Amino acid sequence: MNDMTILTLLPQERLMLASGLENRDLQRYRRLAQGFASGHADISRVMEGLGVACEQQLKALLKAAERMELGACVTRGDEPAEGSASIAGAQALPAVDARGVNEVLEDALEAADEASRLSRLLLDTNATPELEMPLMSFARHKQEECGVLRECLTVHAEQAAAPRRAVFA
Repeated sequence: MNDMTILTLLPQERLMLASGLENRDLQRYRRLAQGFASGHADISRVMEGLGVACEQQLKALLKAAERMELGACVTRGDEPAEGSASIAGAQALPAVDARGVNEVLEDALEAADEASRLSRLLLDTNATPELEMPLMSFARHKQEECGVLRECLTVHAEQAAAPRRAVFA
């Protein structure tokens, strides 16, 4: 059976879905940045960058919503997404050991791929001209997140596979 729900969403529902998804991703990237901070500063910086990009995207969605007088429909980055913990109280990811890095990055990539598919669906089924550009930007942003995470995963896998050179004094 085909689910036609996504095809019949009102503009405010699209904005709520997009901003809720972005807020969830923002929270995840903040937790990942904290978890990678102690042992993998390079990956932590990438996660921080993804979080900043999510904040910027939330601001863009809010601006678009306000132009349509639907600002109350956008979940902001400092508010919890429906059904999730607040960002300040969100449980931080425990420090990630070397073996767990790939697994955590793969999980993040899987979540980003899912978000990218949903963002594309929101764009492809949109019938509101005022949301065309904001949803296009949102979908492009989600696609770029996937690319960054794939690259991060590839670089880490290459670094882990490279033989360690012994340092002699």
